[in-house]
Amino acid sequence: MESNRAGLLVFLLIIMLLTPDSSSPAQLQAFQEFLKAQKWRRSVLMNSTFADGPVDLEGIQNPVLPPDIERKALDLWDSQIPDDDDTDEISMYRNITGLMRGDWEKLDLGFGQTELPHSREWEFREQANQTNGIMWEPSSDTRNITDSEGIMSLDISEKGYGPVQMIEASLNIQDEMGWNGHDIPLRGLHFVKTGNIVMTTTSRKFAGTFALPFLALTEDRFNQSYVPLLTALNESIDEFDAMYRRDMNPPYSGPSGSPENCEYVVYVQLHASSIATKDMLIVEDELRFPQGQPHKSIPKVVLSLLIYSPNCGTVIESQKLIGDKIERYWDRASSAAQVGAILTLLQIWLLIRQMNDTNTPSTVSRLSFWTVGMMALVDGYLCMGYLTAAIFIESTFLPFMTVAFLSFLLVSVFGMRYLILIYRIQRPERRTNPVPPTPTVAPAATVNADTLPLPAVATPQTAQANIGTMPTNGNTTNQADDDGRGDVSLLYSRFYFILLGLIFASLNASTWPKPYRTVFQNVMFLTVNSYWIPQIYRNVMRGCRRAFNWEFVIGMSVLRLVPMLYLYLFKGNVVFHDAEPLWAMIIAGWVWFQIVILVSQEVIHPRFFVPGSYLPSSYDYHPALTVPDIESSGDTSEGEGIAVNSRGGLSLLGPTDCTICMQTIELPRELVGVLDVEGNNSSSSLGPGAILARRAYMVTPCRHIFHTHCLESWMRFKLQCPSCRSSLPPL
Repeated sequence: MESNRAGLLVFLLIIMLLTPDSSSPAQLQAFQEFLKAQKWRRSVLMNSTFADGPVDLEGIQNPVLPPDIERKALDLWDSQIPDDDDTDEISMYRNITGLMRGDWEKLDLGFGQTELPHSREWEFREQANQTNGIMWEPSSDTRNITDSEGIMSLDISEKGYGPVQMIEASLNIQDEMGWNGHDIPLRGLHFVKTGNIVMTTTSRKFAGTFALPFLALTEDRFNQSYVPLLTALNESIDEFDAMYRRDMNPPYSGPSGSPENCEYVVYVQLHASSIATKDMLIVEDELRFPQGQPHKSIPKVVLSLLIYSPNCGTVIESQKLIGDKIERYWDRASSAAQVGAILTLLQIWLLIRQMNDTNTPSTVSRLSFWTVGMMALVDGYLCMGYLTAAIFIESTFLPFMTVAFLSFLLVSVFGMRYLILIYRIQRPERRTNPVPPTPTVAPAATVNADTLPLPAVATPQTAQANIGTMPTNGNTTNQADDDGRGDVSLLYSRFYFILLGLIFASLNASTWPKPYRTVFQNVMFLTVNSYWIPQIYRNVMRGCRRAFNWEFVIGMSVLRLVPMLYLYLFKGNVVFHDAEPLWAMIIAGWVWFQIVILVSQEVIHPRFFVPGSYLPSSYDYHPALTVPDIESSGDTSEGEGIAVNSRGGLSLLGPTDCTICMQTIELPRELVGVLDVEGNNSSSSLGPGAILARRAYMVTPCRHIFHTHCLESWMRFKLQCPSCRSSLPPL
């Protein structure tokens, strides 16, 4: 262990030494050139007028837009203005910070890329190149958006107050199948009164942000946006300049983008709300500064959008992007976290009750280690997700940290404790070459009606094997020195290794194209919701009818299906997962199918769906009994108890009392069915009534009969016959 830690420390030191200094001279030089270019662009903007146009700004020509694009942009901006031109009556959000999603389609305006003036004339003046100190090549884009339609999402962040506000946005454009995607960072201006927004990309070849007043299309908007834009640019450049003077790490090494990237100009129009302007103001004020005052229902944010790429000749339109204000979105996320906390608390309660119910080696030996392990893995995965959301999203820190803490309790305090208990109790089953105990040789006995042999399905077992105290690796010495620390270390290391592998696989899959990502996601959901399969398998192999309480089985299944159904059925979920009702039905049906199998194993037989020839033998505590005709057959011994008749079946000799509760065992006069000598299960030949009647009693290998609930309660604590103290096979 110490050598492993030393190796890890050396590896971390090597990584630290080889990591380049973020303040290297080359990076500082690039940052200096970036500042120089930004200051030069600012000076060009300060000396420009709307009539002169964007003179000397990289990538911006005069006129700034082709006539068709300019006309469509103006029509978009005028679409929400009333006929009486009364803009004061337009009910709109003043701050549209939020998340919007919608569909888009590509437009064909009748001209190709080579006919666009801005894609044909990417030339920079010699004076501008000398002033910037950086030479940029003309664009030859090879990554244009070639799809005709798809899905679009827009994340807008807006700060400040006033008639014109600066905004930052992230635009994601994907094709219909999700094979191709484009992430576009944008900066722009929001004209609050009319809901007009213009945004653009900025790169080393395209001074989009500095050309925003010219992209506002009219002189009136140019005059409104000139001062707010210069103020924001001055603050940004002064901040970068101060960082450079203090020799601090710059936020980035220089101008972003490459000559192969498309540049974009985006025009957005905010749709008017259906509620009155004064009510809209109350709603927005309550969202941003909650005071508890009553208000109208919160309307959605609805946008229309037009995207134009001057160097790639691409025109994209979206008629409707719908989303929520960021305050509303965080409120929904907090509500989802609160529901998650309630679900986690209920799971903790169910797990505690299950742990209290299975508190003996006999009951723990029935449980499947992998069933509990799969549940713990999912809980650990959710815990990491909640914790990440709490750390990176300040607005939802408290609710997500609460559910993260409860998930941590569920997986680390209760789940892992239960796993360790199951692992220790079932440890003898995993011995590869155990040395069997020396059998005690008994004198031969004559087989007659009074000394009956064990049934063929009764497998000889020792009490030592049943309670889980078999020595390790054949060592018959006392294991009192084994305190279980090795088991704890082994389980924790394997658990967290698998958990980290699952997290890394999910993060990697999130970058795949949508079809592959969807397949991975659906397969993962089916896999993690197969937690009852290991228990079904263990019931078959051990011949156990029931291991977990039914309240635990039903409760855990329902509670774990709720988050999945929320993602698959609710279109407005907080992670923007697409609604897929078919897969919701498939996964829910798969979980309930597993529960039906568990119920059938208890009611019918643990192996009712598997041929007996493919399985190891196990003892059946509910064999078929017959009531013999003593006068006519003469093939059974007289008295009370169970005997083997001449046909190989078990016969009830007379009235029998349960030695546990001292009450008479009431049985039907005749139960149709015979258990053959080879040990084959005869339950398939019985009707439903006879199968249920057999559940009323239990017969031990030593031929003693008890009430089912009496013997099951006894065997929870001791795997010995209450009458003769013989070892009993586990249930």
